[in-house]
Amino acid sequence: MLEPYVRPGIDDRPDLDKALSPEDKDAVARLAIKDRRRPPEASADQPEAQAVRLAAAGSSAAAAAAAGVDAPAPDLSSAYLDMRDPMVAANGQRPTAVQISRLNWGFFVASILVGAPWAALNTIAMPNAVARLFDYDTASAISVTINPSTGRPLPVATDLVVPLAVLVVVGVVASMFAMPLVSALSDRTRIPLGRRTPWMVAGGVLCALITLVLGQNTGLVVLCFFWALMQFAYAMISVPLASAISERVPDKFRPRIERWHGIGVMLGQALGVCMGALGVMFDSFTPFAYTAVLFAVSGILTVIMLPKEPSSQEQPHQRFESSQVFDQLRPPAHAPAFARVFAARVCMMTGVGLTGVFLWYLVRFWVYGKAVVFTSAPLTIPAGLLIAGMAAATLIGAALASWAAGPISEKIEERNIATTAVVAASCLLYAIGVAVAWGLGVWSTGTARENGMLLFALISGFAFGVYDALGLELVMNALPDPRNAGHDLGIYALANSVGLALAAIIGAVLVSAFASSFGYYLLFPSAIVMVFLAGIITLSSKAE
Repeated sequence: MLEPYVRPGIDDRPDLDKALSPEDKDAVARLAIKDRRRPPEASADQPEAQAVRLAAAGSSAAAAAAAGVDAPAPDLSSAYLDMRDPMVAANGQRPTAVQISRLNWGFFVASILVGAPWAALNTIAMPNAVARLFDYDTASAISVTINPSTGRPLPVATDLVVPLAVLVVVGVVASMFAMPLVSALSDRTRIPLGRRTPWMVAGGVLCALITLVLGQNTGLVVLCFFWALMQFAYAMISVPLASAISERVPDKFRPRIERWHGIGVMLGQALGVCMGALGVMFDSFTPFAYTAVLFAVSGILTVIMLPKEPSSQEQPHQRFESSQVFDQLRPPAHAPAFARVFAARVCMMTGVGLTGVFLWYLVRFWVYGKAVVFTSAPLTIPAGLLIAGMAAATLIGAALASWAAGPISEKIEERNIATTAVVAASCLLYAIGVAVAWGLGVWSTGTARENGMLLFALISGFAFGVYDALGLELVMNALPDPRNAGHDLGIYALANSVGLALAAIIGAVLVSAFASSFGYYLLFPSAIVMVFLAGIITLSSKAE
C-alpha cells in the first residue's frame, strides 16, 4: 500500500505540546513577546480635541475654526507624520463616502443643537431668572425715579449684578472641574455602544431635566446648586462631542469637518440668543421650555445622524485616579511665552465678559430703563428684538472675520508684518466698538442707543473673530512642548472661564459701588481698559 506523501517541514513537524517538557515550555514563555494592548490616547491629550473645544467656546472662536487659517495644532499622532493611511480614523475605522457625509452633517447639526440652548441660557434665561427672584418683572414696565439735582433718571436694577455674578462664578468653578472629570470618565467607558455615545445621549436628557428645574421660581442658593449640576450635564454633551471629532474623523477630511463644525457653532450661538430673546417676551419660563426640548433631542439626534460608534468593550481597563483630573488644570512650567498669551486671553475675555455677562441687564435696564415709564406695556418686546438684532449683527461680523482672516494672514506673510501688531489692532477695534455703544448710550437718546448697541455688536463680532483667527498662530507658537500640545491647549482654553469669572466679579463690584450715580455706565469703560490691556500684553510677545 502506498504511504501518503509527507511534506518536509510541514507534515513531519512535531506537536510541541507533546514534544516539549514543562521546563521547555516555561523557557519559551519567558522568551516570548507578550502582546499587551495599549490604551487609547486620552481625549485631554488630543490636540485636535482641545482645538475643537476651544472653537466651541463661542461664536468668534468658531469663526477662527471656520476661517481655515493655516495654524493647525501640533498633533504628533497625525497620519501625515508617518506611513499610516490618512483615510483611516484614529479609532481604526475607514469610513466610506456616505459615512464621511454623515460625519460632516452630523457634527454640523450637533454643534447647532448643543450650542443654541446653551447660548439662550447664559445670555437671556439665567439673567432673567435672577431678575425674577428679586421681583423685577421684566415682562412689564418698571418705574423710574428722577434725581432732583440732575433731572435725569437714577440707575435701575443695579442690585441684580451681585447675585448674577455669584451664579456665574459658581458655574465657572463647576465647569472647570466638570470638563476634565467627564473627559477622564468617558475615556474609560467600556460598553457595546462605544465610549462617547452614551454620554451624549444621557447628557442631553439630563440637561433637559435640570433646565426645567432652573426655570422654576426658586431661591438663589437652589439656583446656584442646579446651575453647578448643569455644568456637569453640559460637559457630558460637549466634551465627548469634541473627542468624537478627533477620534472618528480621518486626517484627510478633518479640516473640512472642523470648518463646518465652526460654522455650526456660529449659527447655534446666534440662534440661541434669538431664541432666548424672543421667548422671554411671552413668559419668563418660555426660554427654559425651548432649551429643554433642544437639549433632550440634541444627544439623540446627533447619535442618529452620525455613523454607529464602534464598541469599546475590547479596550484595556484603566483605573480612574483623581490626579488625572487635576493634571488637566496644571499649567505648564517655565513657559513665559505661553503665560503671556494666556494673560492676554484672560484680559480679552474679561473685557468681552463685562458686557456679555450683563448684556440682558444692559439692554433691558440701561437702554430701555432710562426714561420715565407711565405704562404697563411689556418692554421686553423691544429689548428682546434688540438682543436678537445684536445676535444677528455679531454673526455677520464673525462671518466677515472668518472670510477676511485668510487673506489678512496671507498679507501678513507677504509683507512680513508682525502678527502681534495685527492682533493688537483687533483689540483696538473691539475697544472702538465698545466706545461707540458707550458714547451713544450716554450722550444720545431714543433710537441712537439702540443703533449704538447694534454697531457695537457688528464691530465686536468682526474684531473678536480676527483676534481669535490670527491669535491662534501666536498660541501655537507659544506652546512650550509639541508633545504636550493637547494638555497645554486645554489650559489655554481655561482662559475663557477665568476671564468670564473676572468679568462677573469686576462688573458686580463697579456697579454696586457706584450704583447711585453711574449704575451700568462703568461696564463700558472698564471693558475698554481690559481690552487695551490685552493688546498691550500681545504686543509684548515676540512673534516667532
